[in-house]
Amino acid sequence: MNAMFFSGLLTFAALAIVPVQGALTYKGVDWSSVVVEEKAGRSYTSTSGSAKSLESILAESGVNTVRQRVWVNPSDGNYNLDYNIKIAKRAQAAGLDVYIDFHYSDTWADPAHQTIPSGWPTGIDDLSWKLYNYTLDSMNAFAAAGITPSIVSIGNEIRAGLLWPTGKYDQLYNIARLLNSAAYGVKDSDLSTQPKIMIHLDNGWDWDTQEWFYSSVLEQGPLSASDFDMMGVSFYPF
Repeated sequence: MNAMFFSGLLTFAALAIVPVQGALTYKGVDWSSVVVEEKAGRSYTSTSGSAKSLESILAESGVNTVRQRVWVNPSDGNYNLDYNIKIAKRAQAAGLDVYIDFHYSDTWADPAHQTIPSGWPTGIDDLSWKLYNYTLDSMNAFAAAGITPSIVSIGNEIRAGLLWPTGKYDQLYNIARLLNSAAYGVKDSDLSTQPKIMIHLDNGWDWDTQEWFYSSVLEQGPLSASDFDMMGVSFYPF
């Protein structure tokens, strides 16, 4: 998924974008499946034909950030927290920053699928508390492993909400409550440097949708503009 990052100022129901000047800050690649591909027998070579690790090739090619999706309890273990800590160590050793993309699901989360992880509560009070502690524990695990993510996305393509049905699009207060809980799971962690916290929507081309989401969710009360730093969008030019 291609993400475009905007620096923004949010005030009440208004959203203003600050123009980006100069070179791109983030030159990124989603390399979440690197171990899955390696186990399937894939290997990588540089443009000169030298066999190298993917992270080495990315760093040498100008990439400075890798994106990693995190699933809660995937059936095969791929993309869970331990998996992500292992590949984040590889990325950091190669000089790459790490961008963590929490799906808050056991599998893909996107505009059509935002399923609560198995075993998680569904009531808003208990779910908010579970989300806070899951995010906090995950960030503390990265900190204990010596990894400091540069960006943490609290949800993936959540235009229609997250953690359904509790946080579905018609439950705006619950969405705000859940995002606030997730944000403070990052803020209260043991990380020595706080990552930039991102809210990530799809349909990046649709300004009305972006404005509606932030205006509607922020006016609910639990979530404030100071709870997050970045607005991420998926943009598919096809």
